[in-house]
Amino acid sequence: MVSKVNFSLTQLEYVMALHKYGHFAKAAEACFVTQPTLSMQIQKLEEDLGVVIFDRSKKPVLLTQMGKKLISQMQTVLFEARKVGSIIQQETKGAKQGSLAIGVIPTVAPYLLPRLLPVCEELFPEVELNIKELQTEQIFEALNGDEIDVGVLATPTQIPQMFEFPLYYEPFYVLCEKKHEYAQMKKIKYQSLGMNDIWLLEEGHCLRNQVLDLCSIRKSKGGSGRRYKFESGSLETLKNLVDLYGGYTLLPHLATEQIGSHSQLVPFERPIPAREIGLVYRREHYKSELIELLGEAVLKCIPEELRKIRPKDLDVLPIA
Repeated sequence: MVSKVNFSLTQLEYVMALHKYGHFAKAAEACFVTQPTLSMQIQKLEEDLGVVIFDRSKKPVLLTQMGKKLISQMQTVLFEARKVGSIIQQETKGAKQGSLAIGVIPTVAPYLLPRLLPVCEELFPEVELNIKELQTEQIFEALNGDEIDVGVLATPTQIPQMFEFPLYYEPFYVLCEKKHEYAQMKKIKYQSLGMNDIWLLEEGHCLRNQVLDLCSIRKSKGGSGRRYKFESGSLETLKNLVDLYGGYTLLPHLATEQIGSHSQLVPFERPIPAREIGLVYRREHYKSELIELLGEAVLKCIPEELRKIRPKDLDVLPIA
């Protein structure tokens, strides 16, 4: 016979916070309680369960072997418990209320959010949006930790425990200085792109991997002839480098609306290289109705030309 297990959801919240921060003071601050309160509740939980969850001799504090076995199940318990409140809220207040935590990749956020937020205010003004700009791996970590409800990023990711909802395709363009050899072309074949003077995003951006694959840089034996090597976390920085220094970079459609006076956009020949942008969230999410509303808002706010793009004209690039 299995013995009865007693714990509170608050205790599980404290455990998840300590697991995340690895430090009692930081975890307590995140939970808006004092450090002794958090420490005492975690210790009481360990005593009631008859196990040690954390190895306090480590800095930062780490999970014990038993803690590693329990942590994912504790996260699941919290996730499922939150469904109760969501169901009650939807029945009493309707689906268009509550809050939604969103992670958006940096190559989408600056160009989509200014369009998206006014539409969200129009469609669901009573929903509180908490938005973070996160790289792809950070979005998955936040989804797994239940820190965000949904991610807006390049898809498909093909991660089994996640649900993906594709929204739109975004073609790529070459951005180069007006004196560049590519600027003389009406359209360009991506097989002809080289690495000599390309500006890249830094490691961690899925768009960087797509550009590298597109330019066949990983297969290239030649090195860069440029004296300066620079990798950025911002497409806007790359755009400024092209405009004021030279070289070229690749931009997704929404990032092409404003370019410098010394720069020029060159479209690709068909099949046009593109990326797929979609929503990613945990399967059977308790805020699925709000997530669907977010998807509707994204589709409403993007330019008409993106809605008209036919997938058969595109070469959708993988993100890995």
